[in-house]
Amino acid sequence: MATSPENVLTTMMRTGSTVSPTDTFSGNITRCDTLTYDYDIATSVICGMCFLFGIVYCFFGYRCFKAVMFLTGFIFGSVIVFMLCNEERFYTTYLSVEASAGIAIGIGVLCGLVTMLINAVGLFMTGFTLGMFLSAALLIVLEAFYHPPTVWIPVGIIFGVGILFAVLTLQWQKSCTILATSVFGGAIMTVCVDYFVEHFIMVQYVWERFMAALSEPVCWYSWVILSIWPVLMVIGVVVQHRVTGRNFDHQEVVISRKKRRVHLYRIRQQDARVRQRHMMEERYRQYQDLYRPVRRFHGDIITQNYLQSLQNKSPGPQTPTSQTPTSIEPETPPAQLETYTPVRGANVMPSAPVVAV
Repeated sequence: MATSPENVLTTMMRTGSTVSPTDTFSGNITRCDTLTYDYDIATSVICGMCFLFGIVYCFFGYRCFKAVMFLTGFIFGSVIVFMLCNEERFYTTYLSVEASAGIAIGIGVLCGLVTMLINAVGLFMTGFTLGMFLSAALLIVLEAFYHPPTVWIPVGIIFGVGILFAVLTLQWQKSCTILATSVFGGAIMTVCVDYFVEHFIMVQYVWERFMAALSEPVCWYSWVILSIWPVLMVIGVVVQHRVTGRNFDHQEVVISRKKRRVHLYRIRQQDARVRQRHMMEERYRQYQDLYRPVRRFHGDIITQNYLQSLQNKSPGPQTPTSQTPTSIEPETPPAQLETYTPVRGANVMPSAPVVAV
């Protein structure tokens, strides 16, 4: 009974066996002559979301600087940890896929927060990621002329180029960030397209270049899919330089935020000084009101006017005008009165008292 190419490819995908372009099916049909459409729902949804993230990365990467820093740290940390959990043994047992994914997501979130909050770490990680992708392209080209005999050659190339571009990114931040986000976004979209076309065959080929493993040649349309990557990279660089990243600098945004905080701090200090001055003035006003003579009755005005009129009518010397209305000259004491004593036997009427001068 002949087996269709779709059934053979589906079985090989499920069992994990490799397929070469020269493998033949019934009717002498090779793998490169047919495509399979047996997609997993979860993987398809994840690839669709990653394709949207790739668009944001490629065309709006520098504009969304903080979000890109977080996603770079998250993807880098989670992928590295997930690969380590699948490859290494822990306590002589392999971790399940769910446990590995949980550990990878947790460490990825932590790495994303670090790269987002610390600007230098985020730029260094972005430059290192750029170096890794450029190393992948270099290893693909190198495979056509020379196959590395040991895995340490790809590892050395990856770390060397990654450290180089990480340092360059710290020096030229805007240009290298635009280049890194364009390369990263184009790679993410290319990987998603590769899944929907040939179920990560090209991704597996690139991974084998990192591991210095022998691999079968890929189909012609795999190279067409891979050629999408540099095209998207060039378009992303042009769009970010001319449109989305124009007149925008992440350093000015950070400085403006710091200036806003300093300005807010100065405003709060000024308000505190104004409140303190008002409190001191209020206390001084209360002190003055406490020790100031208070006029309690309206009759005090009448009494002062009456005393002033008496002073003006008195025959004594006039008081200077500089004196207060209440300072009145003391009146002259009355003269002593002498009474006339009549003589005995005289019939004389007593006269008026004589004032002794």
